[in-house]
Amino acid sequence: MIKNKTSNRKKVVVIFFACLVLFLILIGRLVYLMVVQSDHYSQMAQDLHERERSIKAARGRILDANGTVIADNKTVCTISVIHNQIKEPDRIVEVLSRELDLSEEYVRKRVEKYSSIERIKSNVDKEKGDAIRAYNLEGVKVDEDYKRYYPYDSLASKVLGFTGGDNQGIIGLEVKYEEYLKGQEGTILTITDARGVEIDAAGEQRIDPVPGNDLYISLDMNIQSYATQLARQVMETKQAERVSILVMNPQNGEIMAMADVPEFDLNHPYDLPEDASTQNLTEEKKQELLNQMWRNGCISDTYEPGSTFKIITAAAGLEGGVVTTQDQFSCPGYIMVEDRRIRCHKTTGHGAENFIQATMNSCNPVFM
Repeated sequence: MIKNKTSNRKKVVVIFFACLVLFLILIGRLVYLMVVQSDHYSQMAQDLHERERSIKAARGRILDANGTVIADNKTVCTISVIHNQIKEPDRIVEVLSRELDLSEEYVRKRVEKYSSIERIKSNVDKEKGDAIRAYNLEGVKVDEDYKRYYPYDSLASKVLGFTGGDNQGIIGLEVKYEEYLKGQEGTILTITDARGVEIDAAGEQRIDPVPGNDLYISLDMNIQSYATQLARQVMETKQAERVSILVMNPQNGEIMAMADVPEFDLNHPYDLPEDASTQNLTEEKKQELLNQMWRNGCISDTYEPGSTFKIITAAAGLEGGVVTTQDQFSCPGYIMVEDRRIRCHKTTGHGAENFIQATMNSCNPVFM
């Protein structure tokens, strides 16, 4: 009997200490989670209850040499829905499809999709966004956004370039200086319960976006406009496919105008020219036509200097004193250089002319 009691006491002691060890391990684990790992799990809990929506930053403007704004921003809206906050799905589908001119099938598919936030349409006019906001539809979010706007439409289009749907630069200066123009996005943080429904009493936390930097360029839109008009006149007169004109400041090399016609509408950069046949076009062929339309021949193509080199010849001749502006010449339409007969572009000849007139006429015999 005594032996059994001793055995039972030993078992009780073993069980007691085993439970004590397990209890101490649990306490240690609890202390570790609550003290050492507290920041980590607090952040996880916060992420679970927060819904984050981005706020687009205003893209930096582009201004010409006179301070004229040639690339600006237009306020638009992005319409989104949060599934767990929707209480009247049929009404939301009816309102959004009507106001945004979208099919009910398209809107319903996104309204019924289980996701933290689903975008319905971006780049919506502000007036339309305000009208949708006025319906006070629970689960529908109307966030203000920015869309690039070009007040001069097609002027200097191949120089400036344009932005895509996410307001990111695609070609031209817009993509070259993307790092400086884009700015930093902001965020809107809302607190939700376990079902994803916003807690009204918690309010919102807002981190404001940082606008992009303005870009000042050497282009003068007055000179650019004049150069573009001249290029179009030449293209029409000569029935050319394309005409390019570059105007440079000889004192410092700054480009004051860069015209390459035909241009394209910067506010509708994906619209092909009216004379382009768009029927039965594959996506690959359409993209090829768009790339050709956007191509800036002034910097993308190579060509022989030709008559442009006559400027250097004229400057060297005047500086060396071997010719004056009033020296007289005669152009019969060609000149013999050893055994070669080299023609002037005007085969009948320019006749009698002084050096200034020869330069204006780009006369080959005079410069030779």
